[in-house]
Amino acid sequence: MAGVLQSHGGYQEITMKRIKFGAVGDLPAPTGHPSPQIFLCPYHPIFESTRKGLPFKDEEDQSKDTRYTFTPMKPQYWSEWKAFAWEDCEVGMGTISARTPEGERFTWAVRFSHDGDPRLEFWGASFDIPNP
Repeated sequence: MAGVLQSHGGYQEITMKRIKFGAVGDLPAPTGHPSPQIFLCPYHPIFESTRKGLPFKDEEDQSKDTRYTFTPMKPQYWSEWKAFAWEDCEVGMGTISARTPEGERFTWAVRFSHDGDPRLEFWGASFDIPNP
């Protein structure tokens, strides 16, 4: 999905990318690295979805999974994925991180949206530019 453009001194950069649940998308790329690509698995607020992928662990009790799940699509570059989140009935927030082949770890803040009618409103996740 398209990102949000923000102007900085005459040039524009993408500061956030959105990925719908059940879709493949790129996270904002760290400088000098390719964009990580993930499949954001379908989300259902009541029923358990098919769990194929890596769960976002509950940030308060890491022995539990949230209902947010993703699958890395470029494992040959990005590895050692970690994801933590909290969720309620309308939104969620968390972080997702991965390591480069050189051992650098980058972390993206993520906001989940799942309120209202998914046919009329955005249901998915918004990812900010990463922090090393």
